[in-house]
Amino acid sequence: MSRFPPFHARPIDGHSLPEARQLAIAAGAPGVYVANALAQGDGETLGVFGADAMLGLCWFGPRGNLLVLEQTAVDPQQLAAVIQRARWPWRIGLGPPEVSAALVALCAGTPLVHRPQVWYGCRPAEAAFGFVRTDVRRPGERDRDALMQATLSLNEVDLRVDPRRVDRRWLRETIDARIRDGTSRVLDAHGQIGCKLDLGSDGPAGTMIEGVFTFPEARGLGLATSLVATATALALTPLVCLHVAADNKVARAVYERAGMRLLATCQLLLLA
Repeated sequence: MSRFPPFHARPIDGHSLPEARQLAIAAGAPGVYVANALAQGDGETLGVFGADAMLGLCWFGPRGNLLVLEQTAVDPQQLAAVIQRARWPWRIGLGPPEVSAALVALCAGTPLVHRPQVWYGCRPAEAAFGFVRTDVRRPGERDRDALMQATLSLNEVDLRVDPRRVDRRWLRETIDARIRDGTSRVLDAHGQIGCKLDLGSDGPAGTMIEGVFTFPEARGLGLATSLVATATALALTPLVCLHVAADNKVARAVYERAGMRLLATCQLLLLA
């Protein structure tokens, strides 16, 4: 007999939405993306239902990201098959290691990245206020080229994405959209951008920080710590969080100095 409960999956509808939002909020940092998306109507969500309760969620975001949340673990091979049959495309996934491994077995080719990932976060009041600065700013159009280079460099180092494979028009449009909607923050050093981060999700469940990058010539100045601490302290949401490779000791030390603490673990999968 299977040690996992039987389940079925179906898209979230108005009847199941309240339970889905409650499950995502209860998941803490890993559920922030999903809880915000459910509140704002972004992406598509499959509910994983047992006999009398919702067991988990599979959220497919508009940027090709997949988040799997489990309140009760189900058979990972069966859940991976459900995800692969879904009509919504994805390329980068976060979720339980067993589900991630099952997805790898179903996907063609070798993934670019498949590694343990950790979630950090804290409440705005818990930010390390000694590192908060008043000169953090929103970038403008003159900063576009620097932000594009930062994104390309970060993706190459962290996710093994060859810069030559990145669609420059898409990247420029993405950067321009962040400039327009004010979802990036930068700190300058030596008269130019020294460090940047993005606010990947901002809503009632919390704020997600993404894309923290310090240019090589500005490293060692504490810019990343100050930028993360400042963005956290100024957030108007109950929780500020991010995720990072479990073996990235340098980045983890930065986030801990900024006031964040380890909240959860998961697996990251990036398809080729």
